[in-house]
Amino acid sequence: MKDRLRWITAFEQGQDAGAICARFGISRATLRKWWARYQAGGVAALADQDRAPKTSPTRKAGPAEAEAIRALRARGLSLSGIRAALLAEHGTALSIPTIRRILARELPAPPPHRAALPRSGLVTAPLDEGLAGAIAEAIGRGRYRPGEKLTEEGLARDFNVGRTRVREALRSLAFLGLVSMERHRGAAVAFPSEGDLARAYEARRAVEAGILGQVARRIGGRCDCAELATLRAHVARQNEALAAGNRLRFVQLLTEFHLVLGGMADNPFLLGFLERLVAVTSLSFLIKEQSGDPLCAVAEHAAIVEALAAGHPQEAERLMRAHLGGERRCEAVTA
Repeated sequence: MKDRLRWITAFEQGQDAGAICARFGISRATLRKWWARYQAGGVAALADQDRAPKTSPTRKAGPAEAEAIRALRARGLSLSGIRAALLAEHGTALSIPTIRRILARELPAPPPHRAALPRSGLVTAPLDEGLAGAIAEAIGRGRYRPGEKLTEEGLARDFNVGRTRVREALRSLAFLGLVSMERHRGAAVAFPSEGDLARAYEARRAVEAGILGQVARRIGGRCDCAELATLRAHVARQNEALAAGNRLRFVQLLTEFHLVLGGMADNPFLLGFLERLVAVTSLSFLIKEQSGDPLCAVAEHAAIVEALAAGHPQEAERLMRAHLGGERRCEAVTA
């Protein structure tokens, strides 16, 4: 994925396609394919996609799937969380019994579950603005309240669609953290308490300030580096989603910006922790009433990027703390 991001970054900067292909040893067809995926789905679309059938009841886990399960378990995810993250991050569908067998065979006893953190993890692949977006908007308007059970039958009736579409939409919303899904209990609107949100933001201020310090050292004040080009392009996509009125995509991009920054620190432990935190805090924008102008959140992202570009890591860290709820320059939502 990192290699593909370098191809895309070079192409975004206007470098000749032939030169890029020669430099990285790829074909023009390969570059076109990944550029199209990036245009459609952002950074997450550059991840490997499993071509094997995803619905086979006899699907077995190979070495790659077992390794992914080990990595997800190390992030403290539950069995259902691992299953959701496998589908979201690797495009692989495995049953919970299969995951349990792999863990029993290869891993020590799991760590205790931490109730304050989301079970499903967070996905950064683009969400469907159709049914998933309609359900998200209904939650935001108060039609379905935090903690309320969501049944496939009821949603199918409310939106006049089939249960299969409802099931897929609920999975998408669970990846975002808006819906919680429990085995044998079904789906419900997620319900983070005010205390959970406050503690999550407190943790994010500490973690993301440290991440920015690491990213700043990598950038080293080089205003033309690939990392800055990627961040600036991401801010531009946030503005585009806001202008288009694509609310669910806008919230996803606000969240994804922080994960892109986290990935640039090249520390999978920090990134895994950050993913779990942002899955809690991103809910506040969609299921709680917010004041202020959403443009302010995008402007704050842009200011952080430009502070990094100017070689001022301490200013970037100050802006990040303010963005996540410290001394704010304006009242706005933060993803």
